[in-house]
Amino acid sequence: MHMLTGKWKIVAKTPLGEMNLVADFTADEANSTFTGSVFDEGTKKTYEVMNGVLNDHHISYDMVIKFGLVPFNFHLEGDFTDDGKCTGEGKALKMEGTYEGYKLAE
Repeated sequence: MHMLTGKWKIVAKTPLGEMNLVADFTADEANSTFTGSVFDEGTKKTYEVMNGVLNDHHISYDMVIKFGLVPFNFHLEGDFTDDGKCTGEGKALKMEGTYEGYKLAE
């Protein structure tokens, strides 16, 4: 099983405030793409991962996140380590944010 596969506790810092998230990722057998979802603990909403690309310890993916009634197309990129830590950034229009987190024990 690829290190990315599993649940990750993530804190995202955005211009609209901090978001506490739990990501659930599954890498494909070739370890070049991944699927999953991200659960927002504050809003109780789940967002689907789209276009998940996995390149060694680097990931990139897209999500549509609603703030109120307004949907934003986010592009996220980040890195993770073998000891279960992750960092990255996300962008939507002129908004930018960062995230960091760790893999939850299975």
